[in-house]
Amino acid sequence: MKTIEEVLKKLDDIILWAKQNQSPVGYFACTYRIMTAQVLEGIQQKKFEDNPRMIQLDIAFANRYLQAWEAYSKGKKCTHSWYIAFEAAKNKNLLILQHIFLGMNAHINLDLGVSAASIMPYRKINPLKKDFENINNVIASINQKVQDSLNTICYPVDLIDKISNGKDNTVLDFAISKARETSWASAVITSNTPGFLRESVIGIIDYAAAKVATQIINPKFTTSALLKELKKCESNDVAKNIEVLASTKNV
Repeated sequence: MKTIEEVLKKLDDIILWAKQNQSPVGYFACTYRIMTAQVLEGIQQKKFEDNPRMIQLDIAFANRYLQAWEAYSKGKKCTHSWYIAFEAAKNKNLLILQHIFLGMNAHINLDLGVSAASIMPYRKINPLKKDFENINNVIASINQKVQDSLNTICYPVDLIDKISNGKDNTVLDFAISKARETSWASAVITSNTPGFLRESVIGIIDYAAAKVATQIINPKFTTSALLKELKKCESNDVAKNIEVLASTKNV
């Protein structure tokens, strides 16, 4: 792919497939589609230091997700953190937010830093830092949009916060805020790793992201019984839920 518009089309294809197959895979795809559209808008408005480079980063970033999905769909090997996220779509007990965070975990904790390193010369990652932070700000900016959509689907976000006395923030903060912070460290480490060792380092980063994925699936802040009760508050119509999430896209 050479344009972000092509990325958006690919994401639309995944979203359509997910609706047709009642697959929770569509939950993250919708979230990522919103983010990608906002990055494109930022580029069009020349909000980045180097807009052509940002296009290159965004496409490299998207390709890691799209390639992982294609491999998984064909029964081929993909990164472990993405495998856990895609396999989780078979788990009917997971909350919508858990599916979204599983995707965010793999894509931010693993893909973002690796993608950043891939578009910059060996050991010359630092000139990208400001725009890297800008794209992280775009990622953060979608949180409220997603939460508003989840509230429409009757996901009791406020209820969870009250029941857990804010302890849910441990998981949510790591899945978003902490992940965005550590992704730059991953970018620096990968950039400073010689080519012949890079896949091994990426494997280590993937392993760490996979460990986080298991915590998202089985969070320590609550019990399985409570999660089941919360699940009852959600709509069971996956296609309709995806439509609600997709309706927030701005491109």
